[in-house]
Amino acid sequence: MNDSEMSMMNSTSDVIPPSGTASLPLDWVDSSDHSISDIVTIHDKANGMGRRNRAPSAANTIDELPKAEREHVEQQSKNMPLDFGFWLFHDPVRRLTQWESLRASAFDSVEPGMRAEHTYGLFKQGCDVVGSFFLLIALLPLFVVTAILIKLDSPGPVFFRHERVGQHGRNFLLWKFRSMKMDVGRYEISPQSADDVRLTRVGRLLRRWSIDELPQLVNVLKRDMSLVGPRPEMPFLVAQYGPIEMQRLAAKPGITGLWQISPARAFPIHENLKYDFHYIRNQNVFLDCAILLRTITAVIYGIGAV
Repeated sequence: MNDSEMSMMNSTSDVIPPSGTASLPLDWVDSSDHSISDIVTIHDKANGMGRRNRAPSAANTIDELPKAEREHVEQQSKNMPLDFGFWLFHDPVRRLTQWESLRASAFDSVEPGMRAEHTYGLFKQGCDVVGSFFLLIALLPLFVVTAILIKLDSPGPVFFRHERVGQHGRNFLLWKFRSMKMDVGRYEISPQSADDVRLTRVGRLLRRWSIDELPQLVNVLKRDMSLVGPRPEMPFLVAQYGPIEMQRLAAKPGITGLWQISPARAFPIHENLKYDFHYIRNQNVFLDCAILLRTITAVIYGIGAV
């Protein structure tokens, strides 16, 4: 689903009323042409907000907490049952309650010892490589037709490339089908509706069905990304990360993930990291499958796509 070019909805009933001003993500960013401070300034002006727009944390990492509080947090983590994602298929009220619980969680951190087990990691990598390979083969006719339509509809390249930050801070080029006109400024705000004049005619259809995201299967095959994981963030925002935020880079980014199917998908990723922290703490096959199934449902119904 779309991130900087994207918003993602799970269900119309899975909407948490915003507590502050809604933030609009940047689109078409090339960090090589502008400094980080320039881009962040543009982002802040576009959204009418401060750089972080969130209360500062008294401690940047769990190790900086007082001993008693640190032990309490670690004990809570040990006692917390593993999330298998079954709640994603509960009734809307129960889903909303769980989303609100995640949003209001007290500590933004990936506690020690809660990362994915080695066996799970190898299994997931195998599924990513095999899955993306067969999906690329199966979708090849769709890729060809899409490329032809994009070229016939508007001048410019078929693909849109965006630099992103992956696991352990390694940068890579993320691929999408181009859905916007070539005369759109690099730092324009992402379209918020299908009526946006910057979208091409074909681009509206691509985004409606999230077809513009399919080239990221190449990123998965190259092992830059996973099918499920935290959404890859743009370099200029990662450059603003503190020690806590950097922990989200412990997991390989995904085409879809917990944030992408959450009610918070209408707001910037970098202001909603708790979903990524929750996913990283609870990585397991069942949670991955639940997220994939909810994503497929959203794509079929076109919910939240712009």
